[in-house]
This record gives sequence, C-alpha cells and structure tokens, in this order.
Amino acid sequence: MAGFLKGLFSGKSGKEAAGEDALPQAAPHREMTELSKLSEKYYRMGKEYQLKGDLERARLYLDRASTIYSNFEQVYDECGTFMYDCDEQVGLLEEEDLLYNEVLEQVEEKAEELTNQQSYLWGILSFARMQKIFEKLSGCEDCELLKEMGRVLDVLCHGVEQTLTAEELEYLQNFVSRLYDVDNSEAYVRESNQAVLENGRTLQVFDLNGNSTLTCLDLFLDKCACILESGFHMADFGEPAELDFVPGTLMIDFYLRNEEGDPHEIPQLQAETARIWSDFEFVKSGPDIQKTLERIRSYRELDILKG
Repeated sequence: MAGFLKGLFSGKSGKEAAGEDALPQAAPHREMTELSKLSEKYYRMGKEYQLKGDLERARLYLDRASTIYSNFEQVYDECGTFMYDCDEQVGLLEEEDLLYNEVLEQVEEKAEELTNQQSYLWGILSFARMQKIFEKLSGCEDCELLKEMGRVLDVLCHGVEQTLTAEELEYLQNFVSRLYDVDNSEAYVRESNQAVLENGRTLQVFDLNGNSTLTCLDLFLDKCACILESGFHMADFGEPAELDFVPGTLMIDFYLRNEEGDPHEIPQLQAETARIWSDFEFVKSGPDIQKTLERIRSYRELDILKG
C-alpha cells in the first residue's frame, strides 16, 4: 500500500513506545523541498500525539509522513533523520487496537465466508457509498478524474447484470491506469488541495489516504475489469476480490482531523461501520441482482459524512 511501510519492530509494544522519551530533535537546518518539510511536520505531529497516548491521531500523521517520503524519491532522500523511526512506529501502530485495524481484520475474516462473486458485490456496494465523497473532491487541483467515479459505477452495475461491451471494458481498464497516476501525484498529498463543506469543515484529498483507500480501490477495480472481461457469472473462478479498501469508507482520517475524542464514539463512524456489516450479511444471504442494484443506487445518493 502507498506509504504504509512496515518498519522493523523494536520488540516493544505500541503503548510502551508511546510513553518513551521526548520527541527527537528537529532535523538540522538544510534546504528541503516543500513536501519534505510537510513530511517532517507530520512526523513530529504524530510523535506528539503518540506521547499524549492518542494513538489514533498518531497513526494518522505518522502514516501521512510515511506516505509522502515513500512516494517521492527526492523527499525520501531528504528525510533520513526521522524516516527509520517513523517506519518503525507505523509498524507498531498496525498492531494496536485502532478502529481501522479492527475493521480491516474483521473484513478479511468475514470475506472468507463469502463466495468470490459475493465478495465483489460487497466491494461494489462499499464503492458506491464513496461516490459523493469523490464528487466533493473532484474540483480539487489535478483531481478531475474523481468525477468519473459515477461512470465507473455505471459500468460495474452493467457488468454484474450482463456482459460489458468492448468499449465499456476498455474504458474501465483505462480508468484503472489513470487512477493510479492520481494516487501517486503531488496533488494527492498537498494540504491545500481540499473541499470546504457546508458546515465549514474541510475534506482533503489526503483524507483518502486513510489506509491507502485509493490505492486499494484501484486494485479492486483492476480485478473487477479482469472478472468482467470473462463475465460476472464466472467470478467464482477468477481472482479473489481486493477488499482492503472497504474500511476506507469510514473516512477515519477526515474525522480525526476535524473532531476530538475517540473515533469509536463518533456517530457517523458508528453508522458507517454498521453499513459495512449490514452489506456483508446482505451479500451473504444471496440476494438477486435487482435487489443488489437497488441497494447500490440508494448508496450512490448517500452522503456518508452526514451520517
């Protein structure tokens, strides 16, 4: 996953590490790119939250620091003073009882109870709830591609019902390549690249990093294209669905930036967690395609940031 490197473990638990020493000294004065400065800023913010015992927000900012220096070669070369420690702490936080970790682990476990076709439907249902998020962010610099997510969903819905045309399949395959380029661009990590919501809060493109949402979604869509090329009725004979993006529908990073307190207690996150498990039970029950498409249509109109 982009930016989610797992460092060498020190043998201490995340809670022990959170109580260690003070912050490392600031990097010596030197010429740094703006992205290098941003990576160092996030690293120091993450360490501050770690020292306070707020491991959810420590994960947010340390993960952001790691994403930036991992994705850009020049930044990587400039961040050696803190990179090793950042990687190590990100690895330790993967083992903590954080909301994202809990949901991802349960998604992986529950996916084993589904057929491959049911897993793909679970993924498409989750993707559908992100449409409004992508629409909000499509006006950001170099993010116009996100506005096409609705068209991509149209293609997927058509594909689960009947065979895609050659043009639809080519479009889906081409979109996967173009989405990869957005996910690995500077626009993705820039703080100023954000949408202002009705309540005055901001939604950053970087909020989608939330555990590499776009990267994992791109992998899911790539596998969807392969499955749909043979026909959705053949899904159980194809590659397993990539479902690691499903916890990204929680938009945890957005809430950690905009609200205080334990994310487990935020009503919108509770509501979205319930929808994830409701979808699991729904697809496991073996609904007919029309009922599934109706559920997808209702999700595409839902603004999950409002609950």
